[in-house]
Formats: sequence, C-alpha cells, structure tokens
Amino acid sequence: MAAPTCPYAPTDFGRLYELEPELVRCPFPLYDVLRDREPVWFDARLDAYVVTRYADVMEILRDPLTFSSAMASGPTSITGLAQRIVDDPARPERLRNQAARRLRMAETPVLLLADPPQHKRQRALVASAFSPRRIAALEPEVRELAATMIDGFAARGEVELVREFALPLPMTVIATMLGVPPSDLADFKRWANAFTAGVGSADKPAAEVAQMFADIDAFYDYFTEQIARRRARGQDDLLTDLVHARMDGVEPLTDDEILLMLAQFLVGGHETTTLMITSMMHRFATEPYLAARVRREPELLPALLEEMLRLEAPVQGMFRSATRATRIGDVDVPAGALLWLVFGSANRDPEAFPDPDFLSSEARRTPHLTFGRFEHFCLGSSVARLELRVAGELLLDRLREIRLACEPHELERHRSFVLHGYPELPLRFTAAP
Repeated sequence: MAAPTCPYAPTDFGRLYELEPELVRCPFPLYDVLRDREPVWFDARLDAYVVTRYADVMEILRDPLTFSSAMASGPTSITGLAQRIVDDPARPERLRNQAARRLRMAETPVLLLADPPQHKRQRALVASAFSPRRIAALEPEVRELAATMIDGFAARGEVELVREFALPLPMTVIATMLGVPPSDLADFKRWANAFTAGVGSADKPAAEVAQMFADIDAFYDYFTEQIARRRARGQDDLLTDLVHARMDGVEPLTDDEILLMLAQFLVGGHETTTLMITSMMHRFATEPYLAARVRREPELLPALLEEMLRLEAPVQGMFRSATRATRIGDVDVPAGALLWLVFGSANRDPEAFPDPDFLSSEARRTPHLTFGRFEHFCLGSSVARLELRVAGELLLDRLREIRLACEPHELERHRSFVLHGYPELPLRFTAAP
C-alpha cells in the first residue's frame, strides 16, 4: 500500500498568502513541506524569501546588522498598505494624503522596527518601565480583574470567551498601565482594531482604509495630549515612565518615538494576548483530560503554557530585510531582499524540538520563538505570561466540564497569514461549586 502523500507543495505558500481558509486554519502541514523541501523559499506573490527552519531563523535574528528590522511588520502592515496607496495614482486624493501621513510617522523607526544603535538606545530607556518589580505589582490587579470578569458569566454556564474575557482582560490591563480611564476603553479597542486590521491580509476597500487611518489619527491626537499632561504632571503609569525616562549621556525619547511605542504596546499588549488566551482555552475545551490534569497538578501549568505559546504562536512570523548580499542555507539572498521569518514553522522544527507537534508537560531545552529572540525579544513578554497564567488558573478553577458550544468546524480563524487565532470562542461549562 502506497504511503499517503502530502497535499501541499512549496508553491502553495501563495494560497496561504491569499488566505485560503483551510491553510489559514492550519498552515502547519505546509510549513512541514517548506522546511523539508525549500527551507528558504522565494515566493513571488509575497515578494519575499520565506524562511522556515529554526536554525536559519535564529541565524537571522542574531545578526541585526545584516538583517534589518525596518520592515519587520511587512508589506501587509499599515505602513505597507499606506505605501501602496501613495504609489497608486488611481486612489482618491484624500486617502493618499492620509496614507502619506502614515508614512511620515513611519520615518521614525521605533523598537520593533528599529535597528542598532537606535534600537539599543530606545530599549534601554524603556526597559525600566517593564521591570520585574512593576510586573510583579500588576498581579493582584490582573487577578482581581479576571475574577470580576468571570463572575459576570460563570453562573450562566456559557460564554463567548473573546468578547467577555480574552479581549477585555489584556485590553484593560494595557490601558491601565498607560493611564487610560475606563471611560475611554471603547475608543482604545477601536484604535487597536485600526492598527491590526491590515496585518496579514489583502488590500481593503477605500472607505474602510480611510476609517482605519482616521482612527489611527485619533489615537495619535489623544496620546499627544496625554504626553503633554504627563510632562506637566506625572502619574504612576507607563506613559509617565516613557515621558520622563532619562539616562546619562542618552538622548530622551521624542514625542514621535513615544507615540509610535504606544501604538506597538497597544497592539502587542492586548491583541496577541487575546489570541493566546483563546487558543489556550480552545485546547482545554477540546482536550478535557489536559484541563483535569492541570487541576490535579497545577504546578504543570507554566510549562504547558510555554508549549501552547510554541505550538499556537499568535504572531506566526516577522519580516527582515537584507542590508547586503548574503547567503541563508543554500540560497543566495540579494541586498534589499525581504525575508518572512516563520516563527510558527520554526517552533515546530523537529531538528530543534523532538516530537514537535506533541504538547509536552515538561520544559523544552530549546527556547521557542513566539516572543522573538536576542535584540528584539518582546519587552512585554512578562506581562503576557502573567495574564495567560492568571487566566488559566482562574478559568480552570471556576469552570468545570469546559467544552465548545459549537461544532469544531464552525470555528473560524482570523483571516490573516500573520495573526493566528480565533476571533470568537463560544464555550459551555458547569460552574464550580
């Protein structure tokens, strides 16, 4: 009997880029093919080299001088979308003007999009705002907030988890860290949607893009005023830390740098954590033995969460651009080329992770790449881990017999080749006595 053949070929990456539903739902078999056959694959549709092996991705991340982060969010980001609009004379003039403003803001590279030495300076000034002391001080507030949210649906026996928990929990935490009052949370969410709407998806209608740009402008206007207020009178929040960050011999952060950092914190501080909380609870709902084991042995939860982060990376990858002609594996890469580093594939590389698709309850020796590595290791990773751990502890403690409230095939994934997760997760359960 002939062995079954894989339904994919490296050329099928274009189908993922074009958001074919089955590949968006589960891109991992395609990643397997790419790693085995074409680990550095040039995809004409993406106009980038797709890098899928752990060792190759690590080599690129180690060398920020050769591989720039200036286009880390790639051509499907807000900046990439703005560039395409500016370059298209058929677009309405007002929309092109809005897009041009986006490009002017992007001329100031910050953190995720910055290279040495600028990145080193910015990170040094920001690092104290994410100190272990500040993160540890967050836990009682995160725990109280999560418990209050669970109180709102536990007795009901069902919940759409994203709307009632996975989204508002990290959203409220990052808003609180930035000193945003509860009355402005609805605006906060709208702004976050605007920054993420174009990530990993095709172009959108002009009216929708114009609204995205208008919401982003509102975000910048709001925080421009807040920066001025913190400069005049500080508060105990992250924004004040950024405004007053000082180091001997180091130039302070400019207002534009702070605004662009806040945009990154807004997206990274809630969108990715929302996706990860949802993926975690999908696991517990579809693998009830796993939830039962954690209740018996709660000390296993941190290692299991790291494995879930590895297997279900909410951001499947980031871009880099080659500053000079170089070679990755057996492939020559010209100067200026764009590279898509597929963390979601590297995290399942059998050369780095034995039995890579297995969810281990023991810590892996090899670090996963979900939070990046080296220069650009995620500043907010400790906040995300805190929120994920607290959410897992409280949800498993308060809810029993957790299960999907729909058929598995009815769940949709985000329409993105970059963001990976469920926009909705309906659950049923029994409230714990």
